[in-house]
Amino acid sequence: MNDTAPPRPSLWIRARQSGLIAALVIGVAAWGVGRLVQQQARDSHAETLRQLVQPGDLKLISSTSCLFCTRARQYLTEQRIPFEECFIERDSACLAEYRRHGAAGTPTVLVRGQARLGFDPGQVAEALAAAR
Repeated sequence: MNDTAPPRPSLWIRARQSGLIAALVIGVAAWGVGRLVQQQARDSHAETLRQLVQPGDLKLISSTSCLFCTRARQYLTEQRIPFEECFIERDSACLAEYRRHGAAGTPTVLVRGQARLGFDPGQVAEALAAAR
């Protein structure tokens, strides 16, 4: 029977392992802080939009297959922000409005009649504040 202990990892290996663990901890912490900041900004934009948006101010011109349209709809619904929505595949008037604005994709967001490609709560809030 051999009573010798297994060799300890070299100093270089231990330092490298510690560095990897530290980098992992720092990375996870940075990710968490980033998510917190994003959530705070999202909540701030939602509150601003709730204060500024009146019925008829915001309209989504959407496509039934558009993931970004779904996300915009979910955000507006979850945040209780009034909006209208139409689908270019289902409604010929919606398609005509989409074409009239020269839209390049969906969602096209009409902010008090002004077309914007894509939905960004902060940009919509800025556009509403500027149009007061």
